[in-house]
Amino acid sequence: MSESDVAVTVVGGYLGAGKTTMLNHLLALADERIAVLVNDFGFLDIDAQLLDQGNGATITLPNGCICCSLVDGLATALDDLAALDPRPERVVIEASGVADPAGIAAYCHRRPYRLDLVVVLADVEAIAVQVVDDYVGETVRGQLAAADLVILNKADLGDAAAG
Repeated sequence: MSESDVAVTVVGGYLGAGKTTMLNHLLALADERIAVLVNDFGFLDIDAQLLDQGNGATITLPNGCICCSLVDGLATALDDLAALDPRPERVVIEASGVADPAGIAAYCHRRPYRLDLVVVLADVEAIAVQVVDDYVGETVRGQLAAADLVILNKADLGDAAAG
């Protein structure tokens, strides 16, 4: 790794897992220049509206998964970030809730970028049902398999916290 490398963190997890909330906390505590790429699956750009404007740029990639139909959009966004002066020290890519983080991570090895971490959030109350669901199970299992780190989120909100 050289000093000019920009660390990339991919944040994944199924819909409602808490990705945007976690990202807002990360930005509030950041002591480095962070650029955020937000990708929404739906037509409405809800996640980008929820992200507080922090100390970095926020680039939104609407209308589809980064890892599927917007690979060219991701490449353009990464090129734009690399051209900034000063360049961000870290790029965080928040994938849509149905995206495959492995596909996004595989794309983040080109200069000046260095894949640092794939984080997948899972709603602790919902994950056991999601992984065996006939419709979303394969997606959720793939997201979990792609993770370097899995964060079981929302443990303080459910029945488990009451006990």
